[in-house]
Parts: sequence; C-alpha cells; structure tokens
Amino acid sequence: MTAFDLEVLPHVGQVRFLRADLRASLEACGVAEEAVDQLVLVADEIVNNAIEHGASYREAADVLRLHVEVDDEAVRFEFVDPSAPAELVSQLDVMLRACSEGRPPLDSERGRGLFLIADGLEDVRVDAVGDRGLRLSGRKSRALR
Repeated sequence: MTAFDLEVLPHVGQVRFLRADLRASLEACGVAEEAVDQLVLVADEIVNNAIEHGASYREAADVLRLHVEVDDEAVRFEFVDPSAPAELVSQLDVMLRACSEGRPPLDSERGRGLFLIADGLEDVRVDAVGDRGLRLSGRKSRALR
C-alpha cells in the first residue's frame, strides 16, 4: 500500500496545484488514466465547493487536506475541511445520499458537483471531525492499470 497527503490553502488559485500534485501522485502509484481523471475531478469538485461555500465559516489559518491510499484493491480517498460547522456536515450527508440515487434534474441550479462526487467514488461517507470539521471519504475500486 502507498499513502500520501496533500494540503491546499482555501484559495481558488491554489486548487490547480492540488490537481497537478494529485494527478502526478496517482500516476506514480500506477492508477489507470481513466481513474486518475475521475479522482482529480472529484478532488477538484470537493475542494472548490469547500472554498466557495466555506467563506462564511473559514478561519484564516485553515488548510484543506486530502489523504489518499492506493493498494491492489482500490484508491481510498479522504478529504478534511477543519472548520466546517456541524449543520453543514449533516446537510452534505443528506444531499450526497440523494445524489447517489440519481442525477440531479437538468434544470437544477445545484447538485451537479455532488453528483460528480457520488458518481466518482464508491461508499461515500460524510462525518463530523470533532466539534467543527468535516471528513468526506470514499473509494474507487479496480483503479490500477
């Protein structure tokens, strides 16, 4: 098993560095190109959502973290937003569950990003981390070349 951690400051201009680092790390672990593309898209969506929707609660010193483990069975993926309020954790859990049951309506203004996350990862879970904080985890099976 190979594991690595990536961190990003919650600024939109920093997300491209996370995408590039994630892509390079997954490729170095032997993850198939299609799975790499999908996991990078998932990470991009999660981090951009955390930045966009976290402006109201974000603390200046926050760092968003991504922990990835790769083995013969799957790529395991864990994202942590250290300041997400508890009500956001429960809302996100409900919305992701709904997205895993089907695509959002075409006329919907919201929900496409959550659908991409639910579609790109299996066993998606959202949990609280302490009094404030959010952990979103999932896996992508059969991802190696």
